[in-house]
Amino acid sequence: MAEPSCLCAPPKRKLLCLIRHGQGEHNPRRNPLALAFLPSLLKRDAPLTGKGKRQAQALEEPMSAMPFELIVVSPLTRTIQTATEIFSTHPTPKRLCHLMCERTIFPSDVGTPKAGLLAKHPHIAQWQGFDELPDEFWPPRSFKNAEQEVAARVLEFKEWLLLRPESCLCLVGHSAFFSTMTSLPKLANCEDFWCELRSDGEIVPCTRLPPPPSTCIDPDPS
Repeated sequence: MAEPSCLCAPPKRKLLCLIRHGQGEHNPRRNPLALAFLPSLLKRDAPLTGKGKRQAQALEEPMSAMPFELIVVSPLTRTIQTATEIFSTHPTPKRLCHLMCERTIFPSDVGTPKAGLLAKHPHIAQWQGFDELPDEFWPPRSFKNAEQEVAARVLEFKEWLLLRPESCLCLVGHSAFFSTMTSLPKLANCEDFWCELRSDGEIVPCTRLPPPPSTCIDPDPS
């Protein structure tokens, strides 16, 4: 007698927490006259600024108790840095996924080849997905086809997520990728967005998980 398929089938719905990376050197500043970021658009694989690292560090405590089963990270430098700052002490496995790369319009969105990426971030050798990461994992640069390319990749990524065994995942990625994925405005740097991915690929916003109840007992409840 065949085993019931439901025993090994992945969950039909996924609870997702999307986190955009912290401020990168290539990101526009709030002050419209602050134009020092422009040259960084032309530099490959833009890293976080000091402010971007602080933004990520501010998420460490609120994310520390979340029951994520997997943390999926785009293999660009700014997302690796963001995930590392937030989840360095979080026991959940981290996994690199090149499907989450940003649309590649400027050099700042072009990744670092695998050997160079490992030299900059040695700890990612312990992350899932590193061994199978292609040497050139980013999409080709294109102004004309960037939107179509990222839309196709989002569909592939949703299918990949739905086949995963985990039901609660955190995704550390990019504004245009997430905007295409959710059909919503771009997230701010280090903004988190909670949603449900349904079996038909629909994304439905939902409330964030509450922190677990405190295990501390007040010795004087009065």
